[in-house]
Amino acid sequence: MISAAVWAGISLLFVIGLAGTIIPGVPGVGLVFAGVLVYGVVTDFTILSVPTVILFGIVAVLAWLADYAGSAVGSKLGGGNKKALAGTVIGAIVGAFAGPLGIFIGAFLGSLTGVLLEGKNSHQAAKVAFYSVLGTLGATVIQFILALAMIIAFLVIVF
Repeated sequence: MISAAVWAGISLLFVIGLAGTIIPGVPGVGLVFAGVLVYGVVTDFTILSVPTVILFGIVAVLAWLADYAGSAVGSKLGGGNKKALAGTVIGAIVGAFAGPLGIFIGAFLGSLTGVLLEGKNSHQAAKVAFYSVLGTLGATVIQFILALAMIIAFLVIVF
């Protein structure tokens, strides 16, 4: 039997983790995985087996990778090259310090700057920057869905 304090801790990890998929700087899916891992350890992996926890870990890593791949894929689809991609990543990281909206603004401005440094015109730069932001937004949605799916799968397995 798990204590109320452990359940509260796991629930808190899930809630903060789910919010963290949207809030930059908070390792959202990682916190959800931490909640799963805590449950596994506390119950000696009797209900949630080691292979199942490893599967949750793989999903968490894939979601983490989606975060980085989203803006890159968006930038590439928009026609951006290495400087655009670097600008997108740097802009998103710097923008993250300004809050949730900052990551999108930073990705846009970083990509825009990168494309202009590549020597492309302002119309092409705006297109690439727009696609970069769409990629970042898509990655955020994917992370949220995967985190929510992990929580639902956990609840189905445990209950």
